[in-house]
Amino acid sequence: MRHSFRHRLIWVFLAVLTVVQLLTAVFVLNATQNASRQQQMQRLSVGINVFSDILANRSQQLNQSLSLLSADFGFKRAVATKEQETISSVLSNHGKRINANAAILLSPQGQLLSSSLTDLSADDVASLFAKHKSEDNDFVMLNVNHANYQFVFQPVKAPTLIAWVGMGFLLDENVAQQAKTMTGIDVSFINSTSVPVEIISTLAPELIQHLSDTPFSFIDATRHAKGNYPDNYLSQAIQLDAQSDAQWVVLHQSNQRWQLNYQQLRNNMLMIFAFTSVLAFIVAMWVTNGLTKPIDALVNFAKKVGQGENPTRIQGAPAELQTLADTLSTMRSNIEQREQDFIYQSEHDSLTGLFNRFAAEKHIKNRIVGLTRTLLLIDIKHFRQVNDIIGFANGDQLLISFSERLSRLPLDASLLARLDGDAFLLLLEQPITQAEAIAHLQNVILPFDVAGSKITLTIRTGIVQLDGLYQHIDTLLRHVEIALNHACTLGDDAYVYQEGDDDKYQRELSLVRDLPQALIQGQLHLVYQPKVNIQLNTCYAVEALIRWQHPELGFIPPDEFIQLAENSGNISIISEWVIAEAIRQAHVWHQQGLAISVAINLSAHDLTDETLPTRLAQQIYAMDLPINAIAIEVTEGAVMTDTETTINVLNQFKDKGFHIAIDDFGTGHSSLSYLKLLPVNEVKIDRSFIKDIHQNATDRMIVETSIKLIKGLALSVVAEGVETPLGIDILKQMNCDIIQGYVYSKPIKAAELQVWVNEFNRTSA
Repeated sequence: MRHSFRHRLIWVFLAVLTVVQLLTAVFVLNATQNASRQQQMQRLSVGINVFSDILANRSQQLNQSLSLLSADFGFKRAVATKEQETISSVLSNHGKRINANAAILLSPQGQLLSSSLTDLSADDVASLFAKHKSEDNDFVMLNVNHANYQFVFQPVKAPTLIAWVGMGFLLDENVAQQAKTMTGIDVSFINSTSVPVEIISTLAPELIQHLSDTPFSFIDATRHAKGNYPDNYLSQAIQLDAQSDAQWVVLHQSNQRWQLNYQQLRNNMLMIFAFTSVLAFIVAMWVTNGLTKPIDALVNFAKKVGQGENPTRIQGAPAELQTLADTLSTMRSNIEQREQDFIYQSEHDSLTGLFNRFAAEKHIKNRIVGLTRTLLLIDIKHFRQVNDIIGFANGDQLLISFSERLSRLPLDASLLARLDGDAFLLLLEQPITQAEAIAHLQNVILPFDVAGSKITLTIRTGIVQLDGLYQHIDTLLRHVEIALNHACTLGDDAYVYQEGDDDKYQRELSLVRDLPQALIQGQLHLVYQPKVNIQLNTCYAVEALIRWQHPELGFIPPDEFIQLAENSGNISIISEWVIAEAIRQAHVWHQQGLAISVAINLSAHDLTDETLPTRLAQQIYAMDLPINAIAIEVTEGAVMTDTETTINVLNQFKDKGFHIAIDDFGTGHSSLSYLKLLPVNEVKIDRSFIKDIHQNATDRMIVETSIKLIKGLALSVVAEGVETPLGIDILKQMNCDIIQGYVYSKPIKAAELQVWVNEFNRTSA
């Protein structure tokens, strides 16, 4: 019961307390840490001020001693007379009086006259004098032999300037210890440019080594105190020599005392947190126990309701919970009713009240194994047109009346269902013949009285005699649909499914599946049929026709797989392949000197693609071909699919210079007014009118009239399907322009066609 209401209350209570305590701890510890940091900064600032005072006092002490020395008459005389021994003695004595560590005498120009430092070089003297002349400070720093000296200079005048006298204190560990004693802060003198770094410090030896190994930005440390130099210290630097980045003093304030205070505060808060958590848990258990008892009772009540029971009222529950319990009981009754309604709606057609497709499939699926009965699929022919005529409301009433008549048939039907708009399914408990089914259904289609009008329906029925061998519902429904399609195709009132009727469906399914792969594997190829100009007796045009040699099914007729491609949405990939292959072959022929135009057929889908003309032209130009290398052929049916868009696309083709032909003229359903509007150059009369022209007077009259009509529209004429020389003579007399048919050549491969065209044109010439 980790997710019970009681446990959740406890966890919420503890979570709120924890969050509050954590936030309090964070704020308190952060405030303590910030206060500690401020105290360290203040201590460090005081230490810096004290150390600066120490340096200032030492400078003042040196200045006072030098003032007495520079005013001494004997010293002036010794300097003026250059008595070296006297000068050295006086400098030494005065230095000892104030414990100075160095004394030096320079000429007015800065040359060394005397010095107590034996290792002082000329560069050191020059540097020291230059700093003295340029510094505004009271003292200057000098590093000699790895030792730092704080020097102060005074002029010696008699009465003009005759020398500069200076004295210096050594900045050593004693000075550092003195500063630490006064401030409580560790001090380090650092020469950062020496290798290794020279450090004199009051820190412990291991910390001094840490300073030597740790890179440190002294410039930044003069502006802001830096941490961890060394670890657990706050450090700030003072630049001793303003003209050099070498001499530094760094003051280190240990944060150990504040760290201990911080840790002690943190531990105390953890103890308080643990104590309050335990106390809060005990209080929460006590409080939630009283709150959750009525809720537990309500939960048990709800469980019994969920199990379909009708539990007794909760005793002693608050009014709100009792109301909720009563509501649950009412809700249980409503849910049961709604569940029944949902089940009914999910399995029944909302209009007719019959079973729907889902229920029908479920019913048959549960009984299909060993089922030996008769299944009928009934479809109302042209119901959509009937619905458009009488209106949707009357159409719905007609469907209701139709379903009522079906339900009253004197047949032992275990299932009657409406599958979709105008399809009904019957499962009969006894076998029935085709003739018996037709006879019974004749009573169903007697005229209906709808809104004062008599409506007679036409139905088609697919029948499957179940032999107990069906295992899958999908197979059974597919077979009954195939039977219905046969009835519609044959125009019969009913058709009984026969073994083998499914082969065509399986073949079509296989062709649709294999078509995309066939294009990749090269199973499809183009053949070309010559188009001969019979007036000039020459051939400079061919029609590209697609062929498919299936590795298992053999030759597939174009009419079969083209129709399947259109129905399955794969026609575009075929068209793209045909276009690319035809352009490639035209390019080969043009390179070999055969200037021939290749006509390609476009589908209704292609004629709705308004980008096709531009893409096709670009492909032709990319192969360095003239635009007349490719011609366009479209059927009447393709034009009539979407006339407005098709005419727009054809106009684009015409504007780009393509030759356009109407194929299979006379077999479609276009009117002469559309032929007048179409931007075409050529009309091809269908072979059904041409093949018997030499022996059928009616065909001959139709063809002659058609040629005159087409010629009257200033279009050229192509006759398809000419098979006899007599047909050529007849068509030539009718002023036909071009013939395409077996009389000249069947469709042949590209290599054969090239030989045929060259030979035909050579012979004709």
